[in-house]
Amino acid sequence: MSQRYIYPSLDTMRPNTLSRQKDILIEQYGLGGSPQTPIVADERIKDIKQWIQGELRKGTFEEVVLGIEDETDTLGGYVESEDVTFTDDIWSGEIVAKIPQNNSLHFVFKVRSLISENGKVVSIVTNIKDITSASDVATQKPLAQIRATLKEISDKPWQPTLPTIELPFLPGVLSLLNVFFTWIIMAVIIGVPAYFTVLGIVLLIDRALKPLTNKILKKT
Repeated sequence: MSQRYIYPSLDTMRPNTLSRQKDILIEQYGLGGSPQTPIVADERIKDIKQWIQGELRKGTFEEVVLGIEDETDTLGGYVESEDVTFTDDIWSGEIVAKIPQNNSLHFVFKVRSLISENGKVVSIVTNIKDITSASDVATQKPLAQIRATLKEISDKPWQPTLPTIELPFLPGVLSLLNVFFTWIIMAVIIGVPAYFTVLGIVLLIDRALKPLTNKILKKT
């Protein structure tokens, strides 16, 4: 029996057929494709939260707050909440802004710059959590939450201070010095009067008793 070989049809090698196979790959795996084709296989959904704490020079609180609000609008976000307090001639408060995730890093740098120009940044805390669903179905990305906690401080808040050095043996040394100086004071209190007393006795003998004794001896 003779064997028959089946050769692939020339249709499978035509450009139209290859183009169709490419379209299938694009639809199934998101390889290449036009800008309208959603690529969701490797996309992750994240929850981004950042917290900035700053201390401001007195009188600059309003400028920083208005700057944060303007930058929020510029980057397509909005102010979720704003709590401001004025106590003892000092402003303090907290602004919570919602920013598109692709602009959140730029927003943090801008807020940091605003605070540094009018005071100092105390801390920056970032928390990023992957919240992609188990089915990997891409949903609308949540906005990043940026919390800025601000407080005005005194006119001269950053005066240099001497470092504190803890010496564990210092109490014992101070105790010994206390005893030492106590004995010295007692010696002075007791010794000085005794010295003058003895000196007075010596002077009395030398200036009074001795001449008197000599006179008595001469007469005899």
